[in-house]
Amino acid sequence: MRYDTEIACTSYLTLHEQKLRIKSFLIEYFGTAHFFLVETGSSITAVQEETAFFEWINAGRPDRTTKELFQFKWTEQERWSGHFLLKCSFFNRLEDNSRQKQFEKIVLQMKEHMGHPTLTIYITQKEKLIEVRQFHHRADGKIGYGLYPYAEDEKGHWRENLGVGLWIYRVDFHLLYEGIKEVYPRKEAGFESFDDTGMNFISKPEWKVILNHWAKIAINNPSSAEFIDYVSRWVIATMEQADEIAIEGNL
Repeated sequence: MRYDTEIACTSYLTLHEQKLRIKSFLIEYFGTAHFFLVETGSSITAVQEETAFFEWINAGRPDRTTKELFQFKWTEQERWSGHFLLKCSFFNRLEDNSRQKQFEKIVLQMKEHMGHPTLTIYITQKEKLIEVRQFHHRADGKIGYGLYPYAEDEKGHWRENLGVGLWIYRVDFHLLYEGIKEVYPRKEAGFESFDDTGMNFISKPEWKVILNHWAKIAINNPSSAEFIDYVSRWVIATMEQADEIAIEGNL
């Protein structure tokens, strides 16, 4: 059986923001990221098992072992440029409409979820490293990036006691990199591109460029504004006592 409905999305949310909120809803519904998701530029299809997705592709509906499959499609409303209409489809293996009430309940939960930021940031300090998470979940793995204050002593060694560093997981770092890439990739010899495994040293003038770009990103991604603001304030405070900030990934 298939059920469909349409939701007029909040106008100030970008398509990227809306998709993040839908993904967050699916994580809560299925469990901590234990589901199979296929995403295109304007749609998301999700089901609990990968095999069920391909069964749905071939037969047009989930197989008998599958409880449900979700499909979300965004279309831009012609009268209001930038405003999106979200079509939500819910498939299940039953022939009758006995799950209509369940579908209606799911839609209400989804509408409420779309009206609030997906996550507040989570901050955990371990010794001299602060872990900041927004969209990262445990199942996403441990790949991420450390941001460390850097200055040299009189012997040219890394000076100690410069303050705490930050740890940002990959799923959250991609938004920050939108600003960082304003100064990377570099063209100088030895710094041809941002290194996901080595040290990337960024100076005070370069951080000014990045911070300005982050401020613009925060405006266009309101649910990430708190996360961006926290990292920005850490950068500003750190640069008061450090010459550079080094970014190192563990990819």
